[in-house]
Amino acid sequence: MKTITPLFLLIFILNLFSCKASKETFYASPPQEIKSITFENWTAGRMESGSGTVFIIELEKPLQSNIQLEKIYYKNLETELTKVNETTFRANFHYNAIYQKHENSAIGTKEFHLKENEAVIEYQKNNKKYWHKCTQIKEITPILFP
Repeated sequence: MKTITPLFLLIFILNLFSCKASKETFYASPPQEIKSITFENWTAGRMESGSGTVFIIELEKPLQSNIQLEKIYYKNLETELTKVNETTFRANFHYNAIYQKHENSAIGTKEFHLKENEAVIEYQKNNKKYWHKCTQIKEITPILFP
């Protein structure tokens, strides 16, 4: 009985530390001041073309040289952010398997717990990875192609 108590206490303390270490941290501040974040759902006129969601992130000013926007997580998916110009970044989620360039995201599913109008931006600042949870993203009227 005497050996079980210290062993139980050791396991309990290790669990406390490991629980805290496994949670991803959302930083309250974005990588830089964001002017707007919008998303637009679209549906093509042909079944084989599918549907998707386009995210547009507009910054107030160009990114600092030590910051790189990398990915966006939305629902159970993740995809890379691409630079459109100095202050605008874009991400495309295409739901037709032929065109998909994004992946199902275990991180997005298990860690972020996102609502319908939320997404997470992954970025690097000074070669260190950060995540910023964006809430209440504005939805633009869906495009329905004939």
